[in-house]
Amino acid sequence: MNTIQCVILDLDGTLLDTSPGITECVRYAGEKLGYPSLSEEQLLSFIGPPLQDSFMRVYGCDRSQAEALTAAYREQYRKGAILKAKPYDGMETLLAALEQRGLCAAVATGKPQMYAEQILRHFGLEHFFRVIHGEDLEGRLKKSELIRLCAEDTGVSCEQCVMIGDTEYDARGAEDAGVPFIGVSYGFGDRDEMLRCPCIGFADKPMDVLRILEEVT
Repeated sequence: MNTIQCVILDLDGTLLDTSPGITECVRYAGEKLGYPSLSEEQLLSFIGPPLQDSFMRVYGCDRSQAEALTAAYREQYRKGAILKAKPYDGMETLLAALEQRGLCAAVATGKPQMYAEQILRHFGLEHFFRVIHGEDLEGRLKKSELIRLCAEDTGVSCEQCVMIGDTEYDARGAEDAGVPFIGVSYGFGDRDEMLRCPCIGFADKPMDVLRILEEVT
């Protein structure tokens, strides 16, 4: 493996526990448009994949209905649910350690970019990242495209990056972009699902990422 120069992190379930705000917005959207209540497991399944895909999967609705649900979700998100989150314990320590070692950090998230920037700024983490790439409001970008954009904008080849994430969606995106992947077990994804894709290690807490990087480089 080439020496890692850039660490790309997912946001929801990797950098931050954003579950309170996300589940609140999913409930709001479903209630507003007359859909049945969802279980906690179903609500948490929205963390990671694109919103419209999740609404179609869970409710069995079509694309236009999913777009209406997504608009209602974002209506509640803008009202303040966006800030119902918290950084995972040890995350700021990890980011400072990466910076101290001369590694650049970036964010590749399915969250719309303006929301990603807002929430990272609110929690005082934005300064750790060379670049932040999120979805557009139409959800047209794939995770692999976001990862490649991070590599391109940091001037680092994909082979010299590593993607950190908590879902199969992150793992598949890394594989498609040709980027090594480290899964985190403290997020919302399923370890077995992530292992369907190549993975160089699993972190049970943020600082484990540093240990894995030291082992493989």
